[in-house]
Amino acid sequence: MPIHSNSISATATGVQDETIVRAEIHPAIGVARLGSSLDEFFISPQVVEPRPQAPGFYRDAQGALKREAAEFRIYGYNAAGQVVRELTASDADIVWSAHVANHKAAWFQWVIAMDIPEAASTVLQRRNPSLTTPAARATLVIDAGLQTVSGANAAAAECVGSFTGHPVYLGELRTDEQGRLLFLPGRGVSASPTGSPIFTNAPEAFINADGWYDDTCDGPVMAQVTLDGRALQVQSAWVITTPPNYAPQVKAERTMYDLMNDLFVKAGWSEVPTSVSFARDVYPILQRLSGLQWVNQGFATQYGLQGRYNFEDPAFIAQLAAKPASTGGFDPHTEMRRQLLNSFRNPVTTDGNQLPWPWIYGDAMEVPAGQSPRQNAAITDLQFSILERWAAGDFESDFGASVPPALIEDVPLAEQPAMLTRAAMEFCLADAFHPGCELTWPMRHLSMYSQPFRIRQRPDDVAPAPFGSTLDQQQCLGLNGPLHLQGPGDLTRWMGLPWQADTAYCRGGYDSQYDPYAPTFWPARVPNQVLTERDYEIVIDPAQPLERRVEAFTQRTSWNKPLHGSTAQQMDQMVRIFGSMGLVEVREGVTDNPRFPPVMMVASYGPDVAPADAAETANLAGAPMPAPSPLLRQTGQAAPGIAPDKHALPRGANFGSHEEALNAPRPGLQRKR
Repeated sequence: MPIHSNSISATATGVQDETIVRAEIHPAIGVARLGSSLDEFFISPQVVEPRPQAPGFYRDAQGALKREAAEFRIYGYNAAGQVVRELTASDADIVWSAHVANHKAAWFQWVIAMDIPEAASTVLQRRNPSLTTPAARATLVIDAGLQTVSGANAAAAECVGSFTGHPVYLGELRTDEQGRLLFLPGRGVSASPTGSPIFTNAPEAFINADGWYDDTCDGPVMAQVTLDGRALQVQSAWVITTPPNYAPQVKAERTMYDLMNDLFVKAGWSEVPTSVSFARDVYPILQRLSGLQWVNQGFATQYGLQGRYNFEDPAFIAQLAAKPASTGGFDPHTEMRRQLLNSFRNPVTTDGNQLPWPWIYGDAMEVPAGQSPRQNAAITDLQFSILERWAAGDFESDFGASVPPALIEDVPLAEQPAMLTRAAMEFCLADAFHPGCELTWPMRHLSMYSQPFRIRQRPDDVAPAPFGSTLDQQQCLGLNGPLHLQGPGDLTRWMGLPWQADTAYCRGGYDSQYDPYAPTFWPARVPNQVLTERDYEIVIDPAQPLERRVEAFTQRTSWNKPLHGSTAQQMDQMVRIFGSMGLVEVREGVTDNPRFPPVMMVASYGPDVAPADAAETANLAGAPMPAPSPLLRQTGQAAPGIAPDKHALPRGANFGSHEEALNAPRPGLQRKR
């Protein structure tokens, strides 16, 4: 990947005092994502609207999923708090260090977000409870220790710990030719050295697999910087490693950035926006609904090309962005804006109505239908207030006035640090915390931070707060609880173990009598229904009958189709083939027919997925089949189990067939975990 140097001088940015007195690492929280490729990687997003990569970019020559590396940069500030310049190995001596760990197996079970009323009586048990002594439980912690690199193009410093005596690679530190830090994550290895099952029917066994480890991790990123013989004080950062992003250009309706920014605004740590921009503030809230059409059939029907609310239709956008006349005359779009506002779930609602937008499950989705406002997600208070101001006509009609930066080097120097952090968090989810994809419910507590987006780091000489064999809500939220000082592994310990078990089973449409597709869990990261390569080839082929092309475009295939059999079997398969699961990539669409969009997103599978599981074809009688793409010609071993189906199995159920899944009684639950 090419490295771009930052040649902007302090004088060019209008900074008067070029004396650097301190430095900060950005992004404040960097995100690295697991991949199955042994050697190849790419850099995680550094701007909020990165340009799409060419199809095939995310896989190496063997079809393995590339790892997503987190890049960290250091910026120097003057006494007035202004960014003077980026500090690199060419003008400063920089020693990078990071300390990452994985505490999942030694932590408590995942059951529910522990800060909601529904968790008031929940008592969490330890994972691996049979190991009771401090020495035995210490063997469950995968701690890579402090690792350092320095200079430009530094060789890798591997982060390796052990799980019950078995070495576990958590990632590595490198530097690029500018001396910036690259943190490469693990390779998605999850296993049980003792051969323990990944899922059983035991209480709370779902995503709490005793005897298992995975190679996610997190921890502080630090730097020692000497500039002109002076040692600078450097604000540290944090790195997290997470599951892959299977839909790189799709964003959640409420991102982790939205959640954190809302938290900091409420706390007075960040300023309330003085004005509302349609392009910057309003349109992303609307467009993300249409963006989800490529990962969920229900969203495609409502917000897609032929949907009632296609927020990517230029004519519709023009109406939404039209600013009322300042003369006080009639505004023909006021009622439309008001109706769209009213379509969203109010964050302060007290009911469990499933109809309001967004159609995303919430933190308490297992409560009987209609009994909790937390069964379904809502946008943040700040997002809702932005829509209220827009509905009232209080906004700037600036859509299309500027082109978003495609590279961090296109961003003004003073804005680069904040952009790096925002970009990292905008591609992380904030719904549903059940438990979530990258991070979970503790991130909505101010005590986790020392300042906006900076994790409150536990000093090396301060021991972690002790906890017993159980953890309840009062302990979680207490002054001496786990939501204050954070150490290596403390952010990801709340997540599912192993992560593949959760990713394989967080789907959509659990109450199929209500809707087979929505609400849904994490479609922006873990798709539900996708347009396959085979159907895409039919859509773009003008020689095919129009009816067949429309059918191929409209129907979507279950992203989980390659997973077969019982719950445990599907989870085991996900562990093995996660790197070959469908990647939703941007492709050229159809420009000469309004029945199809000019840009599409298409799922392509890797070599460990059998061709039959990577395709669902609209097969009208007598219509010739187009030749398959090269990727679909790759062969793979079909996973053992039953024939694939296009319906979600309930999370946590251990059914041997699709029929058992559909017919199994679950008293008191309308929507299943």
